[in-house]
Amino acid sequence: MKKLLLTICSSLFCVLSYAQTEHLTFKGLPIDGSKQEFVKELKRCGYIVELGSDDCLSGEFVGRACLVIIHSTPRTDIVCGVTVIFEQVYDAWSQIKSAYENLVWFYSKKYGDPILDKKEFTGTWKDGDGHELFALKHDQCIYKTDFSYIKDDVLIGYVMIEMTNTCRIVINYYDTANVALMRKEQVQDI
Repeated sequence: MKKLLLTICSSLFCVLSYAQTEHLTFKGLPIDGSKQEFVKELKRCGYIVELGSDDCLSGEFVGRACLVIIHSTPRTDIVCGVTVIFEQVYDAWSQIKSAYENLVWFYSKKYGDPILDKKEFTGTWKDGDGHELFALKHDQCIYKTDFSYIKDDVLIGYVMIEMTNTCRIVINYYDTANVALMRKEQVQDI
């Protein structure tokens, strides 16, 4: 009985230790560690600090001009997420839909099938009616695809792709362990 308990505890410790060391990545960089170091690495990749803040950088991602927003924990300043906002504002539904579908296809190759793939119009709008951009601009069109990254039965993080009402495409990366840390630090502030 003692051996069984020891084996279970050892296995649990190994899984928890592994879960704490594996992190979601952005451009090959783990979404972990100090924001200062993460920004330094992005600068080495050619990104430039914007708006006088190291939370916002500009550069290219998947061959497209973008802004990259770095999210970090409030107290320890550990990176917990990254938001990519593509600069291109689309003026044709066929273009934004094609760009979105291409991104979803590439992310599906990396992360597998999405856990959420929502493509819907509300009210009287529908795909193919010629008013898709109007619906998108007025929050009556939702195109959102979410992926989870699971390794060895441990949820490492989420990647979410969506169209915005400004006719842009945004990608969000969230590292599960560090988002939990962020929430813990936020609760301590209450």
